[in-house]
Amino acid sequence: MKTRLTSLLIFGACLLGLAKSVFAGDGDVYLQAKQAYQTRNLSQLAEATETLRQRRSPLLPYLQYWQMILTMDQLSYTQVQAFLQENNESLLSQRVRELWLKRLGRVQFWDQFIEMRAQMPMYYSINDVGNQCYQVQAGIALDDPNAYEDGKKLLLAGKDLPADCQGMLEALQQVGVLDEKLLLTLYRDALFSNKTGLAKVLAKRSSKTDAGLLKQIDDMAQNPALALKKGGIQERSPYARALYMYAIHRQAKADLGVAKASYQKYSGLLDNDEKQLAQAYMALEAARKHEPEALQGFGKVNATLLSSEQWEWYARTALRQQDWGTVLKVINDMPAVLAEESTWRYWKARALIAKGQVADANQILAKLSQERHFYGWLAAEDLGPVVSEPMATYQPSDEEVRQFAKQPAVKRMEALFDVEARYEARLEWMYLLEALDDPTRIVAAQYGLLKGWYDLAVLAADKTSRTHNFELRYPTPYRDYLQKASRSRAIDEAWVYGIIRQESRFMHYAKSSVGAGGLMQVMPATAKWIAKKLGWSSYNDGMLHDIDTNVNLGTYYMRYTLDTFNGQEVMATAAYNAGPSRARRWAANAPLEGAIYAETIPFSETRNYVKKVLANAHMYAPRLGLPMLTLKKRLGTIPARSTGDAENVTTTISISEQE
Repeated sequence: MKTRLTSLLIFGACLLGLAKSVFAGDGDVYLQAKQAYQTRNLSQLAEATETLRQRRSPLLPYLQYWQMILTMDQLSYTQVQAFLQENNESLLSQRVRELWLKRLGRVQFWDQFIEMRAQMPMYYSINDVGNQCYQVQAGIALDDPNAYEDGKKLLLAGKDLPADCQGMLEALQQVGVLDEKLLLTLYRDALFSNKTGLAKVLAKRSSKTDAGLLKQIDDMAQNPALALKKGGIQERSPYARALYMYAIHRQAKADLGVAKASYQKYSGLLDNDEKQLAQAYMALEAARKHEPEALQGFGKVNATLLSSEQWEWYARTALRQQDWGTVLKVINDMPAVLAEESTWRYWKARALIAKGQVADANQILAKLSQERHFYGWLAAEDLGPVVSEPMATYQPSDEEVRQFAKQPAVKRMEALFDVEARYEARLEWMYLLEALDDPTRIVAAQYGLLKGWYDLAVLAADKTSRTHNFELRYPTPYRDYLQKASRSRAIDEAWVYGIIRQESRFMHYAKSSVGAGGLMQVMPATAKWIAKKLGWSSYNDGMLHDIDTNVNLGTYYMRYTLDTFNGQEVMATAAYNAGPSRARRWAANAPLEGAIYAETIPFSETRNYVKKVLANAHMYAPRLGLPMLTLKKRLGTIPARSTGDAENVTTTISISEQE
């Protein structure tokens, strides 16, 4: 093992040295060109482009791409094709195709649009909604029988629709696909998703609305109570009546009592389906607040009117109450696409076990246990020791890694990292991975690990579906720092690794959109509070990305949350992400299985975070040579909520709530 590790380290050092020698000097030109692009200085950009062309720099395509963005309206098809041929199937070639598709769509050159789209790899998805709309419009114009259904699916996805989508909307309306019934459904969904801009786009296409409604939508979004008091809503219009439901939904998020009062006051103005929709959204918010009445509320609603989100919270409410009969019924009744998700397959199996149908449950668990995620591990533990096909693994050779490093896309990523264009490098990596099979993704992960691109290594190893390498999927960088801090704080090192893998993917320079920084993504306010507790009088925000400092701050906070929750790792993990008072509030009035607590966390971000962190810790324990706990034992049991304890948590550690 030591010999293998030593050879890998030497090999990695050689790769690093090669990169530095190849790309030295290109960085300054790239940065000057980027500034020229941002200031639309075409002459300076052209000069920089020529410099990198002469040097044959791997960064050259980015400068060419910027030139094309600034001159797209003047470019010829021949010029575009020349760039595409030169850069073959790179990420930038697909971006240029998307830009050209937009131009073709706007002038309605549908034959050329379809030809250009056909040049893009099947695994590459068009992300621009405008181009998605143009693709549907092109299909309609060229008599593609699937275009109408594709357009309907795009609308039902609930995405905001830019001006480029007006032609598609018009075409779908003309043939009756976008009829008044679908238009009203989409409008309501947009309102309930708080996408008022989309709601107005849709409302404008109805003959049953006027300019006054658009103003009322804005008023209702700003202040539902005031808008209801102001009145003036045209009760004969279903679009206007939807504003009552929208207001009730908005109020239910903040205060169920206020929402119920509004429902009682205005329900007489609603038809039966509208009443049902309003009740469904009140039940949804009651479920998120863990109100027992939510189960009865969902039961009163016509099942055909429930959204996917409502179905899931219907199941979670029954699960939290451990009403296994209702859990089973709800999962059986929910749309098949939802029921097939790993979450609901697992809880269906558990419900079947609770109902004594063990053989049926084991069939579900056997298949689920082959999947590598939170519920896959739990399924394997519930199933117990069984004879199964051994999992395929792969260990890349040094030669495979060396050959991988020679790819133009990889050279380009190295150069991007040299100029700290990490976002662009990550996009290049993600695009590259899509075209690779499992063994080559593992080769990519090995290369990323050697380069110190830990986040990209994990990303590559995580994407394998049949053949895996768990050493690469769960790497152990910074072991000296983490082992020392874990022992100092007397916390589980596997849990620390689980947190860091989820928080930053081992990027010590990581900074979140809300300001959290470093390996353990500590908020500046929390860091200052901890530093004061530790007596670090010289601490300042500039130290947050120092590895040793960040790990000490993060593990201190982990110890703090663990003590706050009497050693309960699931609650401490929830607290690390969402704050201790919320983690306490989400406990039930009676002891609750840890997996049920995790699945019924109201915030989707925290719910997924907790499950991933605990699954990470489960996998890291054997990697680190630590005692192996079952995932179920690690999850444990959540003690019943204590009112006194909740009040104490809220008042004593409110500083961390700034997260």
